[in-house]
Amino acid sequence: MDIELADLLASLRSEIGRARLEAANEDVRFRIDSIDLELQVTVEKSAEANAGMKFWVVSLGGKAGAKSGQTHTVRLSLTAEDASTGQKVCTSDDVTDLLGAG
Repeated sequence: MDIELADLLASLRSEIGRARLEAANEDVRFRIDSIDLELQVTVEKSAEANAGMKFWVVSLGGKAGAKSGQTHTVRLSLTAEDASTGQKVCTSDDVTDLLGAG
């Protein structure tokens, strides 16, 4: 099964939001400094005037092998930030000082 890149990023955003909610009352929280993704994608250009191009993330099944000549590797490095404050996202308390890295 292939998934659109936009859907993958929306799902990632949703999972980070869920992790923040679940950690709200926890004693330990983790700050997300970087999210690194490496994806195999195919590019599809639609003939429709307003559709443009779509990037599909290829699953690791047999279908990926069939498209191997058309796949591209995309590496994304993302930083999660709070939309209202611009601060890095925490999924629980930041323990950097406790680890001696702060």
